[in-house]
Amino acid sequence: MGNDMENKVYICNTGEDSISIVDLNSFLQIGKMELQQGINLSGIRKPTLGPHHMVIDHNQQYLYTSNSHNSTISVIDLIKKKIVDDIGVGSCPTHLQICNKNKTLYVVNSDSNSVTAIDLETRAPIAQIPVGAMPHDVKLSIDGQKLYVVNVEAHSLTVIDTSSNEQDKTIITPPHPYHITLSQDGKLLYIINTGYPLMEAGSITVVESGTYQIMDRIFVGKMPMDAVIGHQGLYLYIADAEMNAVSVLEIQSQKLIHQISVGRMPGCIARSENGKYLLTTNIQDNTLSVIDQAELKLAAIIPVGIEPNGILCI
Repeated sequence: MGNDMENKVYICNTGEDSISIVDLNSFLQIGKMELQQGINLSGIRKPTLGPHHMVIDHNQQYLYTSNSHNSTISVIDLIKKKIVDDIGVGSCPTHLQICNKNKTLYVVNSDSNSVTAIDLETRAPIAQIPVGAMPHDVKLSIDGQKLYVVNVEAHSLTVIDTSSNEQDKTIITPPHPYHITLSQDGKLLYIINTGYPLMEAGSITVVESGTYQIMDRIFVGKMPMDAVIGHQGLYLYIADAEMNAVSVLEIQSQKLIHQISVGRMPGCIARSENGKYLLTTNIQDNTLSVIDQAELKLAAIIPVGIEPNGILCI
């Protein structure tokens, strides 16, 4: 796609059926792709797609968005800047993962308790894999052999073999696993257990990926929602929706060493492609917060669309 995509961030705006394009050089929203006009009820525009998360193919031409409102995946051609295909999946798709090894797109269906596997060449579903109740997030192992799915209401982690597209095993976790991230070497899984349904402190569950043994449970914050590993693998950065902040966990000592205030109700966190910035989408004030990772200071707050969710860094 060329250098015009460098230092760009794409944001799914669930509340207005659009994708914001943010330039990290200027800290500005430089464009917006409208995915659907929506419907008008009493003069108020209502979204009909509800884009929640997105991934991009290895050629950086096609963007895939999970549309939680109408149970489809939109295929967006970034050259033509328009939707070129829609793929029907299960109910309320949330997170996506591309496995380049088998040229498959995996889609988590929260209300169908399943994962849909889609052939990227034909764009046709090839498998519907049952998982636990209310799956939400999915990550791929470094070797591409395993798919990790966290199930919020089943309090479990489902492991899927990408060679067969079948369940490999299920591991019971502490309550309400919501998001998941991997250590740099892929040997540890960090599961973010949000505390909101039980009104108790949230936690990070540490799972060894070879044995699937739970190694630790670290209690953090009030309502942790998502986390990302720093570029040196020493720290875990945790978005807390109740505290409106990002907490910094030193992995070796398992201690919270810093906290940075961001926007209201940060739900997703990501690291920029060059590793310089941490980014959170703030659902209640429709902004993207940019944190300088070296200085652990807020660098910018950028207005984006309504109800921003998934972040894709290029």
